[in-house]
Amino acid sequence: MAASQATGIRNNKYLGTAIGLYMNYFVLGVQMIVLAQNMPEFATMWGTTEAGVMGVIAMTGIGKVIGQLFSGALSDKFGRKPVALAGMVGFMLFFGILPFNTSLLVANIIVFVAGASTSCWDGSIYPALIEIFPDNASSASAMVKGFISISGMLFPFLLIFLDSNGFWFGWSSVLLFVIILINFIYLWNAKFPDQDVKKSENKDEKLPEDGLDCVKKPNFKIEGLTLVMYSFLCMSTFYLFQQVITRYGTQVVGMTENASKILMTYFTAGSLLGVFFSSFIMAKGFRNIAVLIIYSGLSAVATLSIYLAPTPVTTSIGSFVIGLTAAGGVLQIGNTLLCQFFPKGKGKLTNAYYIATSFAAYVLPTIAGKLMEIDFTKVMLLDFIVAIFGFVLMLFLGARYKKLVGVNSIFSMDNNS
Repeated sequence: MAASQATGIRNNKYLGTAIGLYMNYFVLGVQMIVLAQNMPEFATMWGTTEAGVMGVIAMTGIGKVIGQLFSGALSDKFGRKPVALAGMVGFMLFFGILPFNTSLLVANIIVFVAGASTSCWDGSIYPALIEIFPDNASSASAMVKGFISISGMLFPFLLIFLDSNGFWFGWSSVLLFVIILINFIYLWNAKFPDQDVKKSENKDEKLPEDGLDCVKKPNFKIEGLTLVMYSFLCMSTFYLFQQVITRYGTQVVGMTENASKILMTYFTAGSLLGVFFSSFIMAKGFRNIAVLIIYSGLSAVATLSIYLAPTPVTTSIGSFVIGLTAAGGVLQIGNTLLCQFFPKGKGKLTNAYYIATSFAAYVLPTIAGKLMEIDFTKVMLLDFIVAIFGFVLMLFLGARYKKLVGVNSIFSMDNNS
């Protein structure tokens, strides 16, 4: 079965389009960290402090929330391609202006635009990938995280190379501008499934079926809201962990500064492996709901282990496991399952799903900041509580899945995941 699926992917006439779409998320992986990696330089350029740069970074979240209010609806109405291209224009503005800008106001504006552009991609690219790979929708969506992780791992080495050789730090942004420009030209001429259907002379032609074969109709107030809540909890689990683990390693575990920084390397390596491992087992027929349940449970175990036994070994292993199970593509798999439950209006559904993640990126660090002033160890306890709630939600959804799809076990092999 896996061999036939691989052959189908290679013969997919939209494979080139998919590669171009994945390249956008390769660029996004850099956009997510470029300001933090060059914080002293931007603070000097904009006449502010590093705390001021953090305030600029926060504009990304605001842009994402506002963009998600309309990008999915536009994607469903006008097509995936124009909305994806609009997002690319926003990123060209971001990378084209960023290294030359000396105004704090302009910095806030272009970072806001980058956040809104990310929402344009979420509302158009995820649905497009599901339509391009209807038989491998979860794996296709999970690969987005892989491209984000790869660029996030490579970008620091580029900065080290530039700094070691005395080059201007802004060349990294110029390089990303060139990449997105070339990709824009490429995707401008690429074909998208929904676009071809609209142009087809055959009025009866439809997009490939990408929904679940349900014996009972899913209810958005149950399955839909459960997955939206899960997106908040999943994002909270790994985003909070990312923000605190380095300091947690030094202040709670007692690790050195350098050893503590390596914890993020373990986390990133786990997230990258998680993408490929989950894609592999789902290509073998493992149901996406089963992946969500198992990974959510392991995330809860890992966070609890770090809280109860904060040793260097436990924390190192836990960092890898949390990266694999919470940041290894499960957020994207959850969105795919949502779109499979409700295959109409995938753009709007994707926006609803990711709006919750935007709130998570603000709410959890805010709560954690208060806890850090009281007892730093309780931050990891908070992460465990969030993770265990996500696990409980997925157990509930698994029970609903069995009734809706009409299967005895969600852990049985399946071709439609």
